[in-house]
Amino acid sequence: MIEHGAILLDGIQRGTLQRCPHCGGQFLVAASGHLSDARKIMGNVAAPRIFCQKCGRLTCGRPQCDPALACIPVEAQLEHAEGKRTTYDDLIVDLKVNRGLPLL
Repeated sequence: MIEHGAILLDGIQRGTLQRCPHCGGQFLVAASGHLSDARKIMGNVAAPRIFCQKCGRLTCGRPQCDPALACIPVEAQLEHAEGKRTTYDDLIVDLKVNRGLPLL
């Protein structure tokens, strides 16, 4: 697992951060424990992480990043927002307009 960031307290690493390939957001990866334990500490911010088999990476667990809906890389979403053509344009429009999911 590649770390994209870390949480340091008093010079000791207490947590590992990864970047979601679908939204670009940072999320905390728990070293051990269960979701119920994480929710006691973090509240609703703690979400189950979902592995995307299309891009082969762990996603943040937000509904719009669910691989069951679509695997749209953050770079393609940014290019679409800039008005550039991508291979994901039809899928982005479908998710935004028909399903009402906010992407970027």
